[in-house]
Amino acid sequence: MEDLEKFIALYRVALERLPPGHPDRSLSLNNLAAALSILFKQTGRMEDLSESIALHRNALRLLPPGHPVWSISYNNLAAVVMTRFEKTSRMEDLEEYIALQCRALELRPPGRPGRSSSLNNLAVALRVRFEQTGRMEDIEKSIALNRNALGLRPPGHPDRPSSFCNLASAMSILFEQTGRMEDLEESILLHREALKLCPPGYPGRSLTLNNLASAMNIRFKQIGRIEDLEESIALNRDALKLRPPGHPDHPASLDNLVSTMSTWFEQTGRMEDLEESITLYRVALDRLPPGQSDRSLSFSNLAAAMSVRFKQTGRMEDLEESIALDRKALELRSPGHLGRSSSLSNLAVAVRTRFEQTGRMKDLEESIALNRDSLGLRPPGHPDRPASFINLASAVRTRFEQTGRMEDFEESIVLHRSALELRPPGHPDRSSSFNNLAGAVQTRFKQTGRMEDLEESIALHRDALELRPHEHPDRSTSFNNLANAVWTRFKQTGRMEDLEESIVLHRNALELRPPGHPLRSSLFNNLANAVWTRFKQTGRMEDLEESIVLHRSALELRPPGQPNRSASLSNLGEAMQTCFEQTGRIEHLEEVIVLHRDALELRPPGHPHRSSSLNNLAVAVRTRFKQTGQMEDLEESIVLHRDALQLLPPGHPDHSEFLSNLGRAMRTRFAKTGRMDDLEESLHYYEEGADHVFSNTLMRLSVAVRWAALARSQRHVSTVKAYRLALSLLESWLVKSPTVQMQHKILSGKNGYQTLASDAASYAIEIGDVAQAVEMLEQGRALIWSQLRGFRTPIEQLREVNKGLADRFLTTSRELESLATSSESKPTTSIAQDSATGASQKLVDEMYSRKRRLASELEAIVAEIRGLSGFEDFLRARRFSVLQEAAVEGPVIIISHSKCRSDALIVLHDLPPVSIELDTDFDHNGPSLVKDLKAALQELKKDPSVSMVIDGVLSSLWDQIVFRVVDKLDELGIEKQTRIWWCPTSVLSALPFHAAGPIRIVEGRRMHLLDDYISSYTPTLTALINARSKPEITRHNIGRPQLLVVALPDDTIPLAEKEYRAIQKDRDFVECLICEQATREAVIDNFRDHDWVHFACHGHLNSDEPFLHAFQLFGEDRLTLLDIIRSNLPNAEFAFLSACHSAEQTVGRAREEVLHLAAAVQFCGFRSVIGTMWALDDDDGPFVARRFYKRMFAEEDSPELGSKRSAKALRETIQRLRKRPGMTVERWVNFIHIGA
Repeated sequence: MEDLEKFIALYRVALERLPPGHPDRSLSLNNLAAALSILFKQTGRMEDLSESIALHRNALRLLPPGHPVWSISYNNLAAVVMTRFEKTSRMEDLEEYIALQCRALELRPPGRPGRSSSLNNLAVALRVRFEQTGRMEDIEKSIALNRNALGLRPPGHPDRPSSFCNLASAMSILFEQTGRMEDLEESILLHREALKLCPPGYPGRSLTLNNLASAMNIRFKQIGRIEDLEESIALNRDALKLRPPGHPDHPASLDNLVSTMSTWFEQTGRMEDLEESITLYRVALDRLPPGQSDRSLSFSNLAAAMSVRFKQTGRMEDLEESIALDRKALELRSPGHLGRSSSLSNLAVAVRTRFEQTGRMKDLEESIALNRDSLGLRPPGHPDRPASFINLASAVRTRFEQTGRMEDFEESIVLHRSALELRPPGHPDRSSSFNNLAGAVQTRFKQTGRMEDLEESIALHRDALELRPHEHPDRSTSFNNLANAVWTRFKQTGRMEDLEESIVLHRNALELRPPGHPLRSSLFNNLANAVWTRFKQTGRMEDLEESIVLHRSALELRPPGQPNRSASLSNLGEAMQTCFEQTGRIEHLEEVIVLHRDALELRPPGHPHRSSSLNNLAVAVRTRFKQTGQMEDLEESIVLHRDALQLLPPGHPDHSEFLSNLGRAMRTRFAKTGRMDDLEESLHYYEEGADHVFSNTLMRLSVAVRWAALARSQRHVSTVKAYRLALSLLESWLVKSPTVQMQHKILSGKNGYQTLASDAASYAIEIGDVAQAVEMLEQGRALIWSQLRGFRTPIEQLREVNKGLADRFLTTSRELESLATSSESKPTTSIAQDSATGASQKLVDEMYSRKRRLASELEAIVAEIRGLSGFEDFLRARRFSVLQEAAVEGPVIIISHSKCRSDALIVLHDLPPVSIELDTDFDHNGPSLVKDLKAALQELKKDPSVSMVIDGVLSSLWDQIVFRVVDKLDELGIEKQTRIWWCPTSVLSALPFHAAGPIRIVEGRRMHLLDDYISSYTPTLTALINARSKPEITRHNIGRPQLLVVALPDDTIPLAEKEYRAIQKDRDFVECLICEQATREAVIDNFRDHDWVHFACHGHLNSDEPFLHAFQLFGEDRLTLLDIIRSNLPNAEFAFLSACHSAEQTVGRAREEVLHLAAAVQFCGFRSVIGTMWALDDDDGPFVARRFYKRMFAEEDSPELGSKRSAKALRETIQRLRKRPGMTVERWVNFIHIGA
């Protein structure tokens, strides 16, 4: 330095001796300026650089253009101006430099020496400006200039390697904007060409090695090829060897090597790689003296490495050092410094991480302020502006999680959307923006319960996964995030396919993170949670065992001090709690309590998950109380539950669960002490939890059911309110699923709440409110049919009042019905595993999104309709006064079956409903009768004598139910030989009430109920009302009916030909589709043109998928239950389903839905339907058909056709069938009438 100072002093003396006008003054000015520029590089004193610039300007002014050294002086000025820009980031300096280079290029037209240098300099300048402003025209022009410069530097030219490097760097930057892999590939190719021209010993070889290493690292981050990362590390090592300590670029090479080593650690999880990186960073920092321009970068790099180590070890001293280093880096990047925005961003992230550990709001507020400052330094067009949007979004979202301020959360989503907009299709970071926005809207879903947010989140995660192909380093992250999102949807809808997909995705994510990977513990944890959830649904012990093993594996990877250890302790505790519930082993419960206490200790006051740990520990000690009876456990549980609830901000989605848990604790204390205030408090918490609109609908439903059960046990005044809310929530939960098939699967699940309606009704009966019991049964049963009927609500009166509103209702309802009756896509296992973003999964996502949108539209339309005078109750649950219309032509007997009590309810048209209490053990006897009946039917072909069992079932029906109903009908004045309707609930819908008996013996003949009454069935009262609401069709106003016969005679049912010929004989109004004519398309088309239809073919049941119950048609064709539902037949009148199982109710969990072919035929428009309760004897079809239609058309002048005559005609036909020789009970009982 002393020598340099002496030279500068001498230059100053020389300048003083050359007065203005002296011919050598410009040279002296230039020499002094050059010396000061060198001094600045040593000291960093800005005054030296400013003086150098001023001197260069003065020197240039003294030289006219064309002077032999003018271009040298011009370039010198440009160089120092650029140096000041690099130090201060003053855009005016960069603009001046560009202007200078443009002028230099003008003075070097094509053919002039030095043109390639001017092209190169201007290209570099424009590239730098692009990096500041993001103006694409700058980078595109820079590339064009670089190509021109390269063209002027043919093979052998000394600057050809630098042209390759400059063009390669520009192409790499272009790739970062466009995501076009061909740009990156060209960049790599150019760097390799440059390296070929820089053999060992070449001065620029180290720079070329470094540039190629950088490009390989970028490609690794795009496609995940580990060979690229390995090559990048090797190249950086080679570059470092050429830049030994003392070399001016040694620190930069060291930083580059360490950066790639850090990436290597992220892939392998080997702590020795991370430790090597930290050591190298410290070496690099030590070799940079204070004031050296690269020192701030070394501070930042070491800070980042310390942050990574903190995340692995949880050592707070690492985090504190990281923050201190980031602060030092920021201090060295004063306002105006090119890297200041990066330092602000890095420090913001570090202090937010500290907040997550300590809960100190001061750190969080500082993080937000720092992020805002960073964003302010990255104006529109700045290439790092999207990153600032994302960092600020994360910080304000974290503040929302602490304060519950929705404005913070909404700002977070806006910021993420802004970042995504700046990363258009093809941008290499677009997948990250998809992922970030998906996480934000998923969190909003958790706050608001808006399904559209969850659907958008799933779609965004699928988009992110599509952009992360095999070997992409973040593919595992996308698998994991998508898995969490579809798991969340499972929690909302109960759709098992979502849970199964989630598990497959989690396994895929885990496979991509080998042992040692730093994220492996999180993936163990997530997969464990998913299989534990499946255990809760299916009870498969292997799932629970796997979950515990996975949680223990995660915990082993999270030693004391690791930041996520508390989560593993908590999750393992929950799994072991479930294990205790299965095994009852007290040592499991003790482990649970220890685990939750350990987790709570790691979550001090202020920790964002402390409330969860308090809740979990409370549940565990309350469970121990139930085992030991120690009151201190129960008291501790209550205190813990109160503390947990107090920590939840308003609107938090866990409110319902936490309120429910506190309610259960208070109920437990009430049971122990009998204190009524505990009971009231428990019921209060249950009610609050069930009413909490921001919580999961399924959770609210479970709380409402608990509320109803406790209130009922104490005959509390809130019982009916609880049941009503539960029924409403059940309907809301169900209709979130877009298709009827999905809805059925939900109702068939373990928590389908199949008996809710019957339980609610039984309580209403218990308190003497039979009318309300009928309303509850109607509201909570046949939910799928009820929803579909809502879509077909008649709107003639509405159209007279408001045609536009009626048309909107009709259009939206039709779209919803079309969606509901669409076939659910069934992804194969291979699709789910190989491409989680396959068409089948996307189709389901689109279904949910469309269902949500249409449901919202319909809800708004219905609200508008209810605002019209006279339409206040439009589509509301029907009141009893309306439901009574079902009994206008005869009483309807509802058989209510519940574990609490069972009753026969007689609904009359003009009187209050009547309740007949059945035997207290009928809740068991009823299902036993069904079981006996099903077993006997299965054994009939092997052992005809088991028909005696069926006789016994009919006798038991009479003894236990029907005789009491008949006595009451007599008492009410209901005459014999009139019509009655049966509406059994639950499994009882599989029983033949119409044939109960014998009721007496007359002349040696056993008489059954059908001898005294004309029995019909109806799935619900509404179904019967709707059947009657169609215009009355009589022979006087339509002439002969148009009857379609579909018959498939073959070797298995040869008598089907005899059957259809008997119907067709001498009747010109009968049209037949026989054998090859009976295709699915032909049958559906002809449905619309006929008001009567008769099927003589095979019927097939599908117990797992009732919407696939079907009539066998020609070849492989089948007419499924779903096909029938899709039909809308306003002119339909009567259907005879002479096929096996056409009215058979399969006994499954969704037994209240009455899903059989006859019910579907009635729904699609037929007023009256005849079906079979089980397999049909081949001989009976032709006989019954011939006798039945003969009776139907016996009285030419009778106005009574269709439904009214069909019930009577069937009864008379069956009476004749019973008299046939060899007739057995199961054959004549089989036929039933459904509908009006």
